[in-house]
Amino acid sequence: MKYWKDSQEAVTAIKKMWDLIGENQELREAAKKVNQLILFDYSVDEPNCGVWFDCRDGGYTVGTGIPSDTPDLTMSCSLDDAHLSWMDQLNPVIAITRKRVKVKGNATGMLRLVPKLKIVKEIYKKALTDLGMADKLNM
Repeated sequence: MKYWKDSQEAVTAIKKMWDLIGENQELREAAKKVNQLILFDYSVDEPNCGVWFDCRDGGYTVGTGIPSDTPDLTMSCSLDDAHLSWMDQLNPVIAITRKRVKVKGNATGMLRLVPKLKIVKEIYKKALTDLGMADKLNM
């Protein structure tokens, strides 16, 4: 991995980002419209490595690993590509077409959030800074 010392460091940062997204009213409302259990699967880097969020039925729960329920959508990529995505340096549509991100399930709802990536980038930067990982911002 280029950006992370290990997978746990990356998962901690990505989960923190999703926790902060849940505190942002605009993004939380957008997530409710997705209404899915979504798994970001990073097991290319380590088995059972992932971060998921469940926004079904108006809820909002974030967890790590593999969720107990079957995800409606699974997006698989490396932790480095995840970092680039959350930094808005890797376009998700292009990443999917070039198979850097693999999608299983219906991605339509998630792709509706693409216009919100600028906000997500700022939240991700805050998560990294809050965790003492601001060095990851210098790409």
